[in-house]
Amino acid sequence: MGKNVAKYKILNSRLTSIISISMVLFLLGIISMFVYVGNQLSSHLKENLTISVVISDIAQKKEIKGLKDSLFKAPFVKGLRYISKEDALKELTEELGEDPMELLNFNPLPSTFEINLKSTYANNDSILYIAKSLKEIRIVKDVDYQKNLIHEVNHNVTRITSICMAIAITLLFISFILINNTIRLLIYSNRFVINAMKLIGATKHFIRRPYIRQGIVIGLSASILACLYIAGFFYLTYHELEMVINFEDPLLYTVVASTIFASGILITTLSTLFATNKYLRHDTNELYYI
Repeated sequence: MGKNVAKYKILNSRLTSIISISMVLFLLGIISMFVYVGNQLSSHLKENLTISVVISDIAQKKEIKGLKDSLFKAPFVKGLRYISKEDALKELTEELGEDPMELLNFNPLPSTFEINLKSTYANNDSILYIAKSLKEIRIVKDVDYQKNLIHEVNHNVTRITSICMAIAITLLFISFILINNTIRLLIYSNRFVINAMKLIGATKHFIRRPYIRQGIVIGLSASILACLYIAGFFYLTYHELEMVINFEDPLLYTVVASTIFASGILITTLSTLFATNKYLRHDTNELYYI
């Protein structure tokens, strides 16, 4: 009867620890999700910024095609659109509601290339270098881009990313403290067992091994439970967040699950190691007062 009660208490304490740790890991998973989505949104925002390469009227079709081919191969180009003089006139006519040719008797609009940059190149320093290189091409008349807008976008993205990372690091630190305390309480009841094993000559490695294995199992179990919480969260908030979060992105689930499992297993393992080392350092008499 006594053994059954003891087993029940041990099982209950482990189950309580797993549930407590899983809730902390769930919060870590949510934060990692928002950090990932924030980075994706910032990249999308940067890649929607465009620079216009204005083509000279003296350019031949062969030269324009050659420039188009070279731009497609350029490492900084995410997307490329060629707007001929005729297409530019047609778009302007639709916007104004009247044809400028009726007043001017000629098409004043140049041919242009609209370039969407890759997010890593969407800053004023990189664009300045790119614009300088493009202007050296004979058929390029000018390169236009919104310098102030690009600066503002990068400034805001950097600030928001810094805030998100600060929150993530703070939560990770808090999570480590909470999980560490939970593991320490779990091992606290075994402090005299650890001391007895030490007194009969068992090595520290031998004593730590079953507890570290137990910590890994607890971390793994809590991680699986936290992933189930995340799945439930995604299911319940799908319609509210589908405009912001791409739920069809497999990398999103990989990032969140990896964060949960890596944090759960690593933190519980380290906490178990610290806790067992603490009780290994104390004598028998000292164990009554800690």
